[in-house]
Amino acid sequence: MVTVYTLASFSWFGFEDGIFTSISGSGSIPTVISFSKNERGNYHLVQYKEPMDGAGYSESVKEMFPKQLWDQVFNNNQYPTLARQQEDQAKLYLDSIGRKAQVSSAVVEKKPARINVEASNKLFAELTKWDSELNKFPYWLGTKEILENGVRYLYETSQSKTGDGFDLISFKKTKEDGTVVKEYRYKIVGSEPQLIHGDQ
Repeated sequence: MVTVYTLASFSWFGFEDGIFTSISGSGSIPTVISFSKNERGNYHLVQYKEPMDGAGYSESVKEMFPKQLWDQVFNNNQYPTLARQQEDQAKLYLDSIGRKAQVSSAVVEKKPARINVEASNKLFAELTKWDSELNKFPYWLGTKEILENGVRYLYETSQSKTGDGFDLISFKKTKEDGTVVKEYRYKIVGSEPQLIHGDQ
């Protein structure tokens, strides 16, 4: 039997504002993995164990890990190494698809729309709840990419002014060649976003 004591971490990467960044995942998770080895030298998973969440976390880690490893598990100074490994793996992925971009495991700073708070809540929280396509657009002023059935689309949220001086929030979905697939425009009148272009 072979037992491996690890600090594991995973991230889903995606393009936000042109940066290939971690869009979801975990911090460092203390993990104990046990394998058996057969007569051919192949390893087989016997047990995979993570600590309990919440109040039982510390005690659970101490039960899983030898005492000499407790400091390494609890002090979190391994996380920068894990983040660097994730970025290295993300760069290899970009190379494999022939793409160049900045890679960052840190959260990309997002610029919010500068509109009435109630209108913002209605537009980015309420309306998106009922429209799955609208929900794909960034909730900030910027872009993100989504693969749909093997096709890469750019989703963009932008802000401008209407001819009569009202704030205008635009949502535009385009193909890689710039072809516009879908577009919504909302005129912000006080606390109300009014759809002036696109499907209801």
